[in-house]
Amino acid sequence: IVLRAAGVGAYVMLFLSVAWGLASTTTPFGKRVSKPSSTLVHQFMSTCGLFLLAFHMGALLVDRFMPFGVADLFVPMSATYRPAAVTIGIVAMYGFVFTIVASWLRKPIGPVWWKRTHLLAIPTFALSLLHGLFAGTDSTRPVLWWTYVGTGLVVVFLIVVRALTVGLRPQRKAPP
Repeated sequence: IVLRAAGVGAYVMLFLSVAWGLASTTTPFGKRVSKPSSTLVHQFMSTCGLFLLAFHMGALLVDRFMPFGVADLFVPMSATYRPAAVTIGIVAMYGFVFTIVASWLRKPIGPVWWKRTHLLAIPTFALSLLHGLFAGTDSTRPVLWWTYVGTGLVVVFLIVVRALTVGLRPQRKAPP
């Protein structure tokens, strides 16, 4: 139960981080919360998601019902349990870790590369959703199924709103 809860928790924190990141930088929603507060909340949710992901993976290593080895968690197509779905989760994990590490290195890599790497959050979220649907043992339960549907629709909605308002965002002043 703890293993599955950590996986679902990591997914929910990734969803909240992606949704918050999209909403707080999109014109209709972005002015509601100050930028420092928005960034702090976004980073907190991402970090919580990362810790829950690590806990989920650690719990997989010690699970006796469906034993996973280290290679099963890090090497695509090496797991015997639903190899395609687990591989989707592995790719999502690498995308999540890469995006967070790039965020920690925002100043050294610069805003252009930070923004490019940060765009990986959207496909990472989509892969996480697919991993949960196809590898998760509880994804057939109505509450979890509708959680996946609802979170997916929210992210799609926010992406569409952002795309439709891209020209309406005020340009920021260049730093002195």
